[in-house]
Amino acid sequence: MGGGLVCGGQDIIDMLNKAFGDPTTAEYQFAKANNIFDTVPNGPNNYRALIAAYSEAGIEISVTWGAYLRQLGKNPSGQKDIHEIAQARYKALKADVPMETSKHQETDAPRGGKHVKKHDGSGHSDPSKIDSPYPLT
Repeated sequence: MGGGLVCGGQDIIDMLNKAFGDPTTAEYQFAKANNIFDTVPNGPNNYRALIAAYSEAGIEISVTWGAYLRQLGKNPSGQKDIHEIAQARYKALKADVPMETSKHQETDAPRGGKHVKKHDGSGHSDPSKIDSPYPLT
């Protein structure tokens, strides 16, 4: 899977939606069976643990996406964002809840500004959602 951030990161969004969007797929079930997203701490350099969790779940992290995650987590508020992404993935995988991933302009304050926004879903009609800022400045 995976690739560079092409088309403003849309390729990464598409890949994540394919991997985590349908609990009945083999890809989702592999991620569920290898779910270590709960090990991602809320602290310095936690982007490394998030990258490891994605890798364990079968998701390839490109150099560009890794650089994005490193930049996202370079300060305490970004470290919290990294932790929240991981917790949302962990909870959804444990409960077989589909996940939708999206991005918003960093300056788009109503949708989240510089921070990740998440929603912990409860089932197929209420998917979990992760909306990340892109690009980061």
